[in-house]
Parts: sequence; C-alpha cells; structure tokens
Amino acid sequence: MITDADKRFMKAARQDMLAGRTFEVLLMPSEIMGYDPDTNEPIPMPQKPKSVKAHVTESTGYGAVNELELNNGIIQKTYDIKCDIAIEDWIECEQLNYEGNVYKVVGSPKKGIGVRNRVEVYGELVH
Repeated sequence: MITDADKRFMKAARQDMLAGRTFEVLLMPSEIMGYDPDTNEPIPMPQKPKSVKAHVTESTGYGAVNELELNNGIIQKTYDIKCDIAIEDWIECEQLNYEGNVYKVVGSPKKGIGVRNRVEVYGELVH
C-alpha cells in the first residue's frame, strides 16, 4: 500500500529527477470558453497564454504523424510531441508553443501514482 509519506517522497523525487531537464512551453488557451445554453453562441472569455516548465519528448521521426500502430495487441496513435506538465501549472488549452512551433493539443490525460501530479499533453504540429 502507498502511504502519504510515499506520496511525499515521490513528489520530491520527481522534482529532483526533472531538475535541469525541463523546457519552457507556452500554453495557449482558447478564446471561447463556453457556449450560451439558450442561443448556443460562443461566449468569449480570453485568457492570457501561460508559460510553464515541462519535460518534453519530441517525435523520433519514425512513422507518419497520426499513424496508428499495433504494439502487443494495443492500438496506439503517434504524435509529434509529449509534454509532462505539473498538474498545478496546467490550464485547459487547445494549443501550445514549444521552440517556436505551434502544436494542437489532442490529448491531456492526468497521471500519477497514488495522487495525480502531472498532465501528459500530446500535440500535433500545426506550423
């Protein structure tokens, strides 16, 4: 069983492990944050882009973008970039900017052992 002390240790170990291995990523939230329930018109609620530090994994270049692969009987979809962002830094967004490239966010599952501590953000290159 994982105790509260284990969870505190894992959080501290994660911070030590990522020290010096993170890069700046700009989260760019959508300007439309909802729709009017009566008219279904978009309700603009502009938010400022947020700069965060994240562990970034870029595509290795093997295979095509959005290619479906079969690995040990599991269908997997490949992406151009994966960013591990601390859950307290995450804001819902549709795009992110990394090293001058814009990526469309296509998935953002929350991850962690015992407690959610990060969001894995998958992105496809836009331009």
